[in-house]
Amino acid sequence: MTADIKKNKVRNEEYKIWKKSVPFLYQHISSVRPRFDSRVEDTSKFEKRLTFTDKVVPDKKKGLLTTSVLYSQGSDIYEVDCDLPLGAFYRKPEGEASESLPDPDYGDAFARAEKEAPAAKWTFQGENITKLTYMSNGLADSNVLAMSTNGSLAWFRDGIKVPVHIMQEMMGPGTSFSSIHSFKRPDSLAVSDFALSDDCETLVKCQSNGKEEESILKIVDNSGTPGEVLRRINVPATVTHSVRFFDNHLFATCSDDNVLRFWDTRTEGKSLWELKDPKNGRIMSFDSSPVVDTLFATGTSTGIVKVWDVRAVAAATADYTNRQHGQDPVQNELINFYHSGGDSVVDVQFSHTSSSEFLTVGGSGNIYQWDLTYFFSEFDDDNADTMDMDIAKADLLQSQCLKFLHTGGSRRSTGQNGKRNTVAYHPVIDDLIGVVDHDSLITVYKAFTGREEEDEEEKKDEEADAPDAPEETAE
Repeated sequence: MTADIKKNKVRNEEYKIWKKSVPFLYQHISSVRPRFDSRVEDTSKFEKRLTFTDKVVPDKKKGLLTTSVLYSQGSDIYEVDCDLPLGAFYRKPEGEASESLPDPDYGDAFARAEKEAPAAKWTFQGENITKLTYMSNGLADSNVLAMSTNGSLAWFRDGIKVPVHIMQEMMGPGTSFSSIHSFKRPDSLAVSDFALSDDCETLVKCQSNGKEEESILKIVDNSGTPGEVLRRINVPATVTHSVRFFDNHLFATCSDDNVLRFWDTRTEGKSLWELKDPKNGRIMSFDSSPVVDTLFATGTSTGIVKVWDVRAVAAATADYTNRQHGQDPVQNELINFYHSGGDSVVDVQFSHTSSSEFLTVGGSGNIYQWDLTYFFSEFDDDNADTMDMDIAKADLLQSQCLKFLHTGGSRRSTGQNGKRNTVAYHPVIDDLIGVVDHDSLITVYKAFTGREEEDEEEKKDEEADAPDAPEETAE
């Protein structure tokens, strides 16, 4: 017990040090609170969700890069255009001569949205949307997929305001109405979740069935007959709250019993292997990398973030040496981080454009951006074993891998609405992040993380200013 107290004190002191070094500057940040028409009475009572489209239109003459945000409020989905300063995002190809770009006013990103009240582009009538996904390589007849509080799914297409396909779930035993409104699980607002395979041809939806010992997985067609249930799988768990794909067939689910189960859409209803992590509180969220298909991360109720390798987890499960002695297989993470103050990890998202970056969202609303580049370069298999990592090394990794911390002020503070699915990476533009708050404020930003570049420049300046070594003279 005394050793744990000393360890925590050391971590707290180290945290104070690295927190001071975390950059809080932005290459770009813009916000807008849409003005809705009179029929919307109290926007604060509606769920807000956000994602990006893959729309990217550069205009070098004006110095602008236009993209768009999809924002849902209750049953309505809006598309809000966003004009970003091209200079903050444009990377000229190697060898290309530098060119001067116009420098537009950074505060005009949402100029069009501020002038007029947006009209809903799509409506999922009578439902409260809890998750949005833009399908850039999806079906020809739909490009947006939405999930409602009761687990229903709706497919939308440009030009048609109502869904072109609906997978309706009724309130009752099949959707766990009681679990959705349970006071025992205030963080399980969305006990239903869905994920798309990499090729967007298959969809897996998880939901509680209203019983404490069982959940339901539905493998759904998303190509030929969208919404058609291909297979149902019963999961012996309390509430399965998250599902993610690793490729076209392998996916994983996370349940309230702190077990990640790995499945294959082509096999029968039995999991391939499991990851059990009883330490550090309840696993509240996880995500898999869309760039590195073996990498995934989990987040717990105590603020611990762990990064894993699927291959290592599978290999440990297949090793029956420990089982012969009545023990579970040893499954170790690659690396772990922590949120300040034990802030719970309510959401995890990997970047679509980087193999090493991901973000985590705290229950407080703070957004932590992580970059594993330092870890991969300094602590690979040839250099170190994370099992033997001491506190100093762990805190060094924490400080080096924490790329940015976005607090957003009081708007991101704990409120009655959850923070899950309120933050999103742009699928095409590097490091562009969008967030929507409970008061309808939409913010897009790109963090300034120029510490490495600044250090290199300072080193060059120091070398240039250093006096030349005296020349040796022949006697």
